[in-house]
Amino acid sequence: MESRADKIFENRISPNDKLSDLPNSAGLALFADSQDIPILLLTTANIRRTVRNKLAEQAEKSKKTDLKSITAKIYYTICPCRFRLALMHYKAVKKIFASNYKDNITFVYPWYIRTDISEKIPFFSATKRLTFKNEEKILGPFPSQKIAATFLDTLEDAFRLCRKSEFVNNPAQATSCPYLQMDACCGVCAGKISPENYQVIIKDAFEAGANPAKTIEKLHADMQIASKELNFEKAAELKRKIEKLSTLKKQTYRWTSDLKKLKIVHIDKSAKIKQEGTKAKKQTFAVFVMNFSEIIDLGDFVIESVEKISEGIENVLSKIRFPSENISDETELVEKFSIISYFLYRTNPSGLWLRISDGFERQRFQEAFCEKFNHEKKEKTNN
Repeated sequence: MESRADKIFENRISPNDKLSDLPNSAGLALFADSQDIPILLLTTANIRRTVRNKLAEQAEKSKKTDLKSITAKIYYTICPCRFRLALMHYKAVKKIFASNYKDNITFVYPWYIRTDISEKIPFFSATKRLTFKNEEKILGPFPSQKIAATFLDTLEDAFRLCRKSEFVNNPAQATSCPYLQMDACCGVCAGKISPENYQVIIKDAFEAGANPAKTIEKLHADMQIASKELNFEKAAELKRKIEKLSTLKKQTYRWTSDLKKLKIVHIDKSAKIKQEGTKAKKQTFAVFVMNFSEIIDLGDFVIESVEKISEGIENVLSKIRFPSENISDETELVEKFSIISYFLYRTNPSGLWLRISDGFERQRFQEAFCEKFNHEKKEKTNN
């Protein structure tokens, strides 16, 4: 009778079989007992070596039983692409461990900066939680709370935003706000400007966070006009704002965007396939297109198929959208995006990662693709 694991994994072996028959490829492995109850599920860079090492491990006395003595079956699936393997692991954990799957996988959730523009006086806040309301505007992802907070501080300084939400409905108490006393905010809580005008400032701040380069370009133009008109006070204020916002162009914030518009292409090495008429194998590349709500696996291609890859990417980009309020499983969306953001912020992420929120330029993509993998091929040959 076919087990649940048989439906998930492509291969199965017994600990008593020849372990040398196991592949020395990356993939997913599951150790199960005679009742097909899962014992250990893991990803590995080398299935054969990992299985051998795990079965050879001696458990500490009185703490747990040796893995070898309770393992009756070993299920495995080959998966050379690291990102695809991470997604495969997530899917397998949810199916195999079901109700307690969160005990068997670690999620590293990113941070976001959000605001609700439907509020009379909106505020920005750093958070790990999203409400998925249409009125919610979101900047992200950020790899840590500290980095999100630093980003938010810059926006608040540059646009002189109100930082004390507790004073929104208390104009009398607002006069005690230190930011108001230091003239470090626009004073909406104290009635210095109208809520309607403050809404405009909030939207401008959000756009600056989503696309600092575009905002800075506009501010430079405005500063030149102010200088020509001898409005030096305005020019100085614009210069101050430009200097503040310039820090948002740091590499630290390379993936920060309007989350509802964020789109990413990822390509990495996958399996090697046999070439017809020769013993040599050809390297293939896994291609993914994703946004917050969807991860589209376009499959594997050889490097010569770059035109076909480009067409596939363009086709998917025309269809994927940020989810509406009617989301069937918000938890899964957040968990999958945590996997994406984990790869985005690794020190040396595997493969090619491209942010294409502002549009897909076929030629630029093809140049980046060929440069990345042809360069790796040359380095390997030289070594």
